Amino acid sequence: MMNGFLIIDKKAGMSSYDVIRRLKRLERFRKIGYIGTLDRNATGILPVALNEGVKLIPFLENVEKAYRASFLLGVSTDTFDIEGRITAKADVGEFDRKLIENVLNEFKGKIVQRVPVYSSKKVNRKPLYKWARQGLDVDPPEKEVEIFAIEFLDYRHPYVDLEVTCSKGTYIRALANDFGTKLGCGATLHSLKRTRQGEFTEDMGIDVDYFKSPQDLINYLLSLENVLQSVRGIVVETALERFLKNGMPIPLTGNSKEWKNGELARLLNKQGVLIGIGSADPASRTIKIKRLINN
Repeated sequence: MMNGFLIIDKKAGMSSYDVIRRLKRLERFRKIGYIGTLDRNATGILPVALNEGVKLIPFLENVEKAYRASFLLGVSTDTFDIEGRITAKADVGEFDRKLIENVLNEFKGKIVQRVPVYSSKKVNRKPLYKWARQGLDVDPPEKEVEIFAIEFLDYRHPYVDLEVTCSKGTYIRALANDFGTKLGCGATLHSLKRTRQGEFTEDMGIDVDYFKSPQDLINYLLSLENVLQSVRGIVVETALERFLKNGMPIPLTGNSKEWKNGELARLLNKQGVLIGIGSADPASRTIKIKRLINN
């Protein structure tokens, strides 16, 4: 079975699910999914999990992400990006670069964003974009996110280029809209590329057009053993594997004081094959299975 991850460099004009459809034409996967939706006009890293790899998605979602973005000043849209309907337009002169940098820096740290109306966030069990397309007025929720870093790259009026490192769930197009509001002229997201998602980086990305056969998929498949490298690995004795498969805890080897309660562990068999993800319980000196991998 083809278990693992493909790191796709998504092109503009494709939805995240379009990538899945393209891959399904080459192979009948038992399970397939991706981590972190990219809007249709966004590009960059889209990790795709194949078969047993889907089980690792929950452990790879809550990670830092990095983006390169360009904001268009003087234009506001209903979607907060260039694809939307223009709701306001201002004829603005060139800004002082230091002012732009200072305003960008105001967004560092924990901030509250209002979820864009045109998004897949559900309200009353229905995605916001469906409410919006029906012309119904729904108040989008607010959420707290964290901006770890903002680097001001360039200003070519009316475009501001920047790099953002942020938490899961951050809307860069909402950041563009809020930035424009603070600057006093309005702004919308003109272009966006995701350059990093956790341990997956842009140099790992492959254009989906490259894949012509199942063998091409295998050639660029990232094995389950090669993800979650930041998580400590434990080699499980063969005799203890059946305990894990039956949902029973196994002994925590080594000094239990080196482990935090609930800390994740990659569980590998004697051949170095991933057999599951466990959770440490130092008090009882055991590892409990959280997700079992079938190889």
